Amino acid sequence: MKKFIKSILSSFIIRLYKDYIYNRMIFNYLKDNNTKNALLSYIIDPFIEDSFIHTNFYEARAVVSILGELGYNVDIIDYRRTANIDLEKYDLIYGFGDIFQKYFESPNVKNTITIYYGAGMHVSHQNQATLTRLRDVFVKKGHWIGKSVRFVEKTWTHQTALVDGIIALGNKICADSYRKYYINKQGLILEQPATFFQTKNAFDIIKNRLPGAKKHYLWFGSDGLIHKGLDILLEYFAANKDLTLHICGSVANEPDFIKIYKSELNSNNIILHNFIDINSNEFEDILRKCLFVVFPSCSEGGSPSILTVIGNGGLIPIITKETTVDIKSAVFIDSFDYKSLDKSIQESQRIPKNELLNLQIENLKFILQHNSQEAYYNHLKNNIENIIKSRSL
Repeated sequence: MKKFIKSILSSFIIRLYKDYIYNRMIFNYLKDNNTKNALLSYIIDPFIEDSFIHTNFYEARAVVSILGELGYNVDIIDYRRTANIDLEKYDLIYGFGDIFQKYFESPNVKNTITIYYGAGMHVSHQNQATLTRLRDVFVKKGHWIGKSVRFVEKTWTHQTALVDGIIALGNKICADSYRKYYINKQGLILEQPATFFQTKNAFDIIKNRLPGAKKHYLWFGSDGLIHKGLDILLEYFAANKDLTLHICGSVANEPDFIKIYKSELNSNNIILHNFIDINSNEFEDILRKCLFVVFPSCSEGGSPSILTVIGNGGLIPIITKETTVDIKSAVFIDSFDYKSLDKSIQESQRIPKNELLNLQIENLKFILQHNSQEAYYNHLKNNIENIIKSRSL
């Protein structure tokens, strides 16, 4: 009984704290004195704490800095905010969320520039893709593991259809997922290559890659294990004992998945590292052991996970096109099934030894050039400027 009461109180306190954070508002974060005002509706955490636990922390801070450079005072809210605010003061709204949605329901609000930040593929694509993967697992295992997919409850369709511009995190494939639903003929949909945190000297890791690394594959991901294809990898590697799969991610957060895939997870060639700090020596050790990153996700926004292991370790990617990452040389997985994965893994094993080093270095150089934080910042500023200019034509 005491445990139950403690659990209820804990949940209540967490909910109160989240409601407080989500409904906070930061006014004029940069303390500027400009004539124009912008509202960022995205995530508020990066402006409350200093830690960089996800690349979206950098993304949020980057856009605020850019809007300041472009002459805006910037107010900040969380996309989950429910408390109303006065939208009439804003010349520009950037991001997505509940309050952003209200702009299109406010007839008295002035003709504000609106920019939707698509941090992944269009939710209509994502939801259909992730539920298809959920059914795939049900057909094979006879269990619904709904907490291991990435279903988006709120679609905010006004925003993805009517805004002046959409900045899609990823490549053309990600941007194209928005074009299907976009009805603003004068608007722009622009690609925005994702970024990552660089903590290791990847050239050094390539130089000191451990013997036998060609047989070692890395899955490096976050929540939504079915969405990100870990189920397919477990089935494949459990049946191919000559290869080793390393798993880095918070698998423990999805107990239903662990229960259903217990047998595969216990295979001696499948190594579960759980969450890995990218600043740690353990992360570097894993990168040295592996030559390939394998990631059969059904929907991503430029996949910072892939960029992180290439940019820090020079790993060769085996990926689906839905990861929406542009890369110099990759092995692509055609579909979300065992046969397609087998074809791609076999292809990776046939790469001649003398080509492997070139592929690692080519990919690393490409990522460092196109996906660095500096490249992200400059590309984002250019995208925002282009959308603002298009409104003035």
